[in-house]
Amino acid sequence: MAETYISIEKIRSLAEVGTINEFKDSTDMNEIFAACAIASKKYLGLIPYDEQLTAAAELTKGRITEMKTGEGKTLCAAFAASYMAKNGHNVRILTFNDYLAKRDSEWMKPIYNALGISSACILHSTDIADKKEMYKNQIVYITAREAGFDFLRDFVANTPEDCVQTDFDFCIADEADSMMIDEARVPLVIAGETAVKPDEKLPEVYEFVKDFDSSMYEINEELGTIYLTEKGEDKCEELITDGSGLYDEENNELLIRITDCLKACFLLKKDVDYIVKDGNIRIIDEFTGRAAENRRYPGSLQPAVELKEGITCTSRGVIMGVVPMQFYLRRYPLLSGMTGTAKSSEDEFWQLYDLKVTVIPTHTSCRRVDHPYEVYLTKAAKDNAIIDCIKTAHAKNQPVLVGTSSIELSEELSDRLAAEGITANVLNAKNDELEAEIIKEAGRPGAVTISANMSGRGVDIKLGGADESQKDEAVAAGGLLILGTFMSESERGDMQLRGRSGRQGDVGESRFIISLEDEIMTKYEIKKLIPKRHYPTAETGRPIDDKIVLREVDRIQRIAQGDTLELRKRLLKFTMIGEKHRDAVFGRRRAFLTGESEVDIWQNEFADDYSTAAQKFGEDKVNALQKRVILQVINEYWSDYLDYTSYLRDGIHLTRIGGKNPADEYNITCEEFFSGMEEQVIDTMGERLQTLLSLDNIDDFVINTPTELWTYTLNESGEELLKKSFIETALSEEEEESYYDNGDDSDSRDEDETEEQTDEKPTKKGFFAKLFGKKD
Repeated sequence: MAETYISIEKIRSLAEVGTINEFKDSTDMNEIFAACAIASKKYLGLIPYDEQLTAAAELTKGRITEMKTGEGKTLCAAFAASYMAKNGHNVRILTFNDYLAKRDSEWMKPIYNALGISSACILHSTDIADKKEMYKNQIVYITAREAGFDFLRDFVANTPEDCVQTDFDFCIADEADSMMIDEARVPLVIAGETAVKPDEKLPEVYEFVKDFDSSMYEINEELGTIYLTEKGEDKCEELITDGSGLYDEENNELLIRITDCLKACFLLKKDVDYIVKDGNIRIIDEFTGRAAENRRYPGSLQPAVELKEGITCTSRGVIMGVVPMQFYLRRYPLLSGMTGTAKSSEDEFWQLYDLKVTVIPTHTSCRRVDHPYEVYLTKAAKDNAIIDCIKTAHAKNQPVLVGTSSIELSEELSDRLAAEGITANVLNAKNDELEAEIIKEAGRPGAVTISANMSGRGVDIKLGGADESQKDEAVAAGGLLILGTFMSESERGDMQLRGRSGRQGDVGESRFIISLEDEIMTKYEIKKLIPKRHYPTAETGRPIDDKIVLREVDRIQRIAQGDTLELRKRLLKFTMIGEKHRDAVFGRRRAFLTGESEVDIWQNEFADDYSTAAQKFGEDKVNALQKRVILQVINEYWSDYLDYTSYLRDGIHLTRIGGKNPADEYNITCEEFFSGMEEQVIDTMGERLQTLLSLDNIDDFVINTPTELWTYTLNESGEELLKKSFIETALSEEEEESYYDNGDDSDSRDEDETEEQTDEKPTKKGFFAKLFGKKD
């Protein structure tokens, strides 16, 4: 977008002497911002800071703006949205949850009304018919997920009237780092319910697999995957009677059934990954910890879990459309965002979205004191330190906000505090509106609030409570204390938590209490990073002060950040081909649906049969039916494509055995499958025409559409590029002997060592190096 000139001085001058009516029909940024400023002061009692005006201008340019907590991002978005709307753009402001969408829409509506700009707020509960009208407004507030789901719903629509969204235009993403980076790889899914066609072979495979012992399979806990060992592969060969191999192409379906039965029997845990309720499998959503509505496991995994639990199902979910959040957001020609922590992810915003980051200075200097990590050897010592820290703060009436990594840990901490006579408010991401009201009061003197990582986003915490009536008392106690109980896998994650304190120059402090037994430490093998002589041997109950240990603890986070970025790059190798194919299919179907392209397959490919049908039933009726049929056939084949590519990804790692690159092979195979789809669609259309000709009445022609649609999200790890067959694992380099079983302390370094460390995982000595005594 072209650079836009803004003059803070001119805006101030116009706002002093001008009126809203004077400027509301203008397309000039300074005049529109002046009108917004007048309306903001008159109806909201808010006078925008210079920094807010600068940030609003940056948003209109398609930038990610970093603004700290409490600096007024909501008002900035309203100014930017008003300017774009006045210049003919349809604006969508994407929020993190329904509460924020509703709050911000209602809060800023007086500004839009004063300028004659139409606005609306779409919630998850909004009726489809109402959505269609709401999307016609110039500015629409909606969650990113709901907007993405509406995009998918439009794809499976059967009539133009069923479509709700207008064209993609200008978008402002609130909490941009969470939405555009943390959830970039989260696929949004739409599925439909169809009658079950029982897999008659699955029960036999399930009965065969359920008695496997642990030597026949291996589980990768980090990736959440399971695969056969060599013994398991040999055992499964018993199911094959024609002399072929388990991994031969003709046994693909068998291998899929075996894999899904393995997952059902040994990987998925009842009451952890799913629950059984009212005779149905209810999957537990990993983002919220709650049982998800209307969600099924893909392919034969769902019936395998049902076999495990003794459930008979009469219907099955079929995935009809998928779009990762990143690719949904990239559909907007003009995309911008705002967040409190963007600078540290500047490279990712550029690599994923071609967006630059602008850091907006705070209106008032930050006075929050950020303490370094407080590291303990054991989790038990860490937990005791956390309790002591909260007790100390509570004793002097200092408000405390504790950040935990999960709902379960939040509740455990609350129980321990209750035993100490301290009552805590626990936020668990179950009710956004209720939790927003709770977190508003987190700054009240003596308040202890415990929040799981996803809870309470977008809500400012004011010292002294929401009404700031006890601000002086809270300030005297030291301001809001942020207490982190885990190290995030990115510096940005920790800064998000720290940023809840020190709003608009308030006093405050942040502390992080962690241990060498925390998940991130074991995942990235902290023991192998710390020289043996420096690794603590016994818990002292005091924070570790060894600078070598603390240096390596800091390094763990940088390693994790690098891994996360590599994961996103790795996923792109799999997803780009799917995005190309989805855009082609969605575009073609949309053209048929709206009448932009004529549906003439029967006329061109099956002219004689078409003429017969036209004479028998009438040309208009046959053409109308053909349009309905092609829409359904496209849905069927796209579902088959998604099903096929899911299976393909699950076993694509096996191509490494032949010395091939799994990502390359995946893309080639997907392209071949997709290329054959057009011919198959035409053949199927011919078959449907034959079915029509066999009928006496055109109204008897049945189009099997799903009886119900639902949407949900998945987490995509991209483990396909990491998985190895047992054969590969056996032939690969052996892991070096346990660090602590090795008597040689030659790797130990002196405490005053200061050489620069690379942020890479510790290397392992290779099999041949050990065999021949060669040093790495």
